[in-house]
Amino acid sequence: MAILDQVIVLFLLIVIGYVIKKMKVISNDMNKDLSNLVMNVALPAFIITAMNFSFSPEVLIKSGKLIIISVGVYILVILSSFGLTKFMGIKGTDRDIFQYAIIFSNVGYMGYPVIRALMGDEGVFYAALYNLPFNILIWTLGVHILTRNNKKTIQNELDSKKSLDVKKFINPGMIAVIIGFILFLFSINLPYSIFRTLELVGSLTTPLAMIFIGSILADVKITDVFTTRKNFMICGIRLVILPILVIVILKSIGLGNYLLAIPAIIISMPVAANAAIMAAKFNNDYHLASKMVFLSTFFSVFTIPLIVLIVTGCCL
Repeated sequence: MAILDQVIVLFLLIVIGYVIKKMKVISNDMNKDLSNLVMNVALPAFIITAMNFSFSPEVLIKSGKLIIISVGVYILVILSSFGLTKFMGIKGTDRDIFQYAIIFSNVGYMGYPVIRALMGDEGVFYAALYNLPFNILIWTLGVHILTRNNKKTIQNELDSKKSLDVKKFINPGMIAVIIGFILFLFSINLPYSIFRTLELVGSLTTPLAMIFIGSILADVKITDVFTTRKNFMICGIRLVILPILVIVILKSIGLGNYLLAIPAIIISMPVAANAAIMAAKFNNDYHLASKMVFLSTFFSVFTIPLIVLIVTGCCL
C-alpha cells in the first residue's frame, strides 16, 4: 500500500497541474519556464544530491551491469518499434511519431520522481546511469526517425563539416550525471551548505514536473485524442506490453532487485514529454506527438501502479 500511496501522490500533483491550468492560474508561457526550470536547474540538482554517497565496488559493478542492460533493452525496443509499425501498416509521419513514442519514454519528468518515490536516492543514482544511452539515442536515432522523410531538415542539422553538432549531447542532465558519478567515484562529500542548497532546489523536481505534466494534459482537446484506434494500440505497447516483456526477459535470465526494477519502471513511463517539441523542431507531426504524450500520460496513471506491483512482486 505504501507504493500505491506514493503513486497516488504523483497522480494528485498531476491533477493540481491540470486544474490550475484550466483555471488559468498558469499560462503556456509559464509552462515553458516551468519546463526549463525543471530540466535545467531542479533535475540536475536532484541527480547530483542523489548520487552523492561513498564509493562502493559493489555499486560500481551494479552500475556497469545496468548500463549494459540499458543498451540491451533499447536494442529490443528499437527493433520492436520498426517491426510493430511495419506490421500495423503505419507509414509516413505517423510511423515517425509512433516509433519515437515507442522508443523514448518520459524518464525526466516522471521516471526519476517515480524511482525516487519507490527506491529513494540510491534508485535515482542507478536510474541516472541507466539513462545514459537515452541521452545519446535521442539526438541520433531520435533525430533520424523524425527527419528521415524530410531531407531538407536533415541537411540543416549538419554543420559545415557535414556532421551532427556534438554540443547537443551535452545538457544539464548529462553534466549532472557526470558530476554525480565523479563525486561517487572519489567519495567526495559536498560541503553542507552546497549540498543543502542543491537538495532544496532538487526537491522541486517532483512537484513541478508533475504539475507540468498536468498542465500539458489540460491543453489537449479530449475529443481529438480518444478517436484513433492506433493511438490506443501504441499506448498499450508503450505502457504495458514492453514493460512486461522486459520483466519476463530479465527475470528469466536470473536478474532481480535494481537490475530488474530500474529497467522495468523506466520503460513503463509514458511517451517522452519532449516528443512534441522535437517533432515541431524537425518539421514533423507535432500535433500527433502531443496527442500521444497526452494519451500515454493519462493511461500511465493507471498502468504505472500495475507495473510497480508486478515489479514489487518480482524483486523489491
